[in-house]
Amino acid sequence: LGIETSCDDTGVAVVNGKRTILGESLASQTPTSVKMGGVIPPLAQKLHVENIGGTVLTAIEMSGVSWDDLDAIAVTVKPGMALSLKIGVTYAKQLAVKHNLPIIPVHHMEAHALTAMLTDESLTFPFLALLVSGGHSLLALAKDVDEFLLLGTSLDMSPGDCLDKIARRLHLATLNNAMYSQIPGGMAIELMARTSCRSGVYPMPTPRSTVRDCDFSFSGIRSAADRLIARLEKEQVDGILPVGVIASICASCQTAVTRLFCRRVQRAIEFCVLNSLLPSSVVSGGVASNLFIRSELTKVAAHYGMRLVAPPPRLCTDNGVMVAWNGVLLHSRGKRIEHDPSVIDFSPRAPLGKDIRTLVANANIQIKPLQLARSQSSGDGNS
Repeated sequence: LGIETSCDDTGVAVVNGKRTILGESLASQTPTSVKMGGVIPPLAQKLHVENIGGTVLTAIEMSGVSWDDLDAIAVTVKPGMALSLKIGVTYAKQLAVKHNLPIIPVHHMEAHALTAMLTDESLTFPFLALLVSGGHSLLALAKDVDEFLLLGTSLDMSPGDCLDKIARRLHLATLNNAMYSQIPGGMAIELMARTSCRSGVYPMPTPRSTVRDCDFSFSGIRSAADRLIARLEKEQVDGILPVGVIASICASCQTAVTRLFCRRVQRAIEFCVLNSLLPSSVVSGGVASNLFIRSELTKVAAHYGMRLVAPPPRLCTDNGVMVAWNGVLLHSRGKRIEHDPSVIDFSPRAPLGKDIRTLVANANIQIKPLQLARSQSSGDGNS
């Protein structure tokens, strides 16, 4: 049984060692978070409390298994919002005591990375994982179920946060009869970008284009978007941007974020190849449900004779399946199995694996950027 409550979704699932999802249930708070302009921790906690009991019951009933059939309870313990993590961990500990089951503590980002092994049997260690979501942006080499090498991370804001803020600045939730009012800003930007007939008309910068490492920075894209939107609004008599202009801005912002991902993945691949570390590539995480980002990363992987392995979009956002599957992998190896629930605790902050970002930077790898779809060049060069 896997329980996920690291942010604003209550996810529960039952998964077995044959890669079968026996039952799953998800109580999403997305409509509430969109309405509130972001995740409000106390409100998220309140909704977790209201949802977790029914979500667990639904997943168990759907699976057709009894509590006696379960081998363990896996639960996300880090990283995430403290108020949200507390609900999942506390409930998992109560279930463990009640049903005499061991607990397996799960690292949220490790679970995202390993989901690809659930959906693709041919994927084996080691592999490169780009983990991008509303709260994180990480580039890591997965060497084993509990062994990761961190190659790059975001130095400021996450890509999901960047896109959400741009979406709010563009008032996407009010467009087209509020058709985007119930979905995250990043998804709204992707959908709007698909309607753009003038992609490339508003060039966006590529942050850290001259720095030869694998770290990310998205604040520059957000700032550039804010300046662009303000300038274009002043050009309108009523200060309201035409829908076509908004679509073009969305396409440019999406391309800028994608270009940054691709450049960093390209350098990470070359670093891993240089050190004989890497046979395949995988991308997962909330923003990885963006099909445009996937298509461009597929081109990067193909350029190096590798393949992109990406779980279905529904498994890229937070869910109980990834936690249950992570529990299966850890249990099969006899790792992190705790028979005393009282020692399990949660941690809002937690690094992913061993940090070797300095080694990547010191390698000083120059890449020749690949041409990407809808690419608008702005101050780029070999980086």
